Amino acid sequence: MAEYILVGGGGFARELYDWFTPSLTASGSRFIGYLDDGADPLRAYNHPLPQLGTIAGYKPASPDHRLVMAIGSPAGKQKIVGLLGPEQFATLIHPTAWVSASSTIHQGAIVGVFADISANATVGEFATVNGYGSVGHDATLGPFATISGYVDLTGNSAVGKGSFVGAGARVLPHVHVGEHCTIGAGAVVVRSTQNNVTMYTPPARKL
Repeated sequence: MAEYILVGGGGFARELYDWFTPSLTASGSRFIGYLDDGADPLRAYNHPLPQLGTIAGYKPASPDHRLVMAIGSPAGKQKIVGLLGPEQFATLIHPTAWVSASSTIHQGAIVGVFADISANATVGEFATVNGYGSVGHDATLGPFATISGYVDLTGNSAVGKGSFVGAGARVLPHVHVGEHCTIGAGAVVVRSTQNNVTMYTPPARKL
């Protein structure tokens, strides 16, 4: 029986716990706790998971323990993997996600509820596809990148290593977002970007 430890004690950790607990329980596995450098942040929510210690101070207690990346920040994910190493991390794919047999999902990735990973798509190491996110045919989500809920990476598009795409954004076909970019919620990316670019759709205005 695998025992999973969430790395991070924020809102995304609570989402992952709720999403995956039923399927893990059905398979005989379970979450046993979480790691965070704060002082038991989940306690404020009366959450059942205990804090097992800090991230930096974690030492494996059992070969059956697997870590789960519960942080959406690309920079945060890279820092944690640098501290703990990649080998201990599991890949989690929610049973409601649709994942093409021709797609590739690398170690440490998280694929959330009702996500769509289409034909010949690639989800990189420690990339995060949040709920209802879509990685279209032949599209690539780079290592440590995060796409938020309802993001649509259309066919042959790409999001580079360490980039973050906000909720509801869309990357149009054959458009490539560079590495370490930030794409704001609701944005429509119509042309390829360089690295380290921040793009936002203009904010709503009062009529």
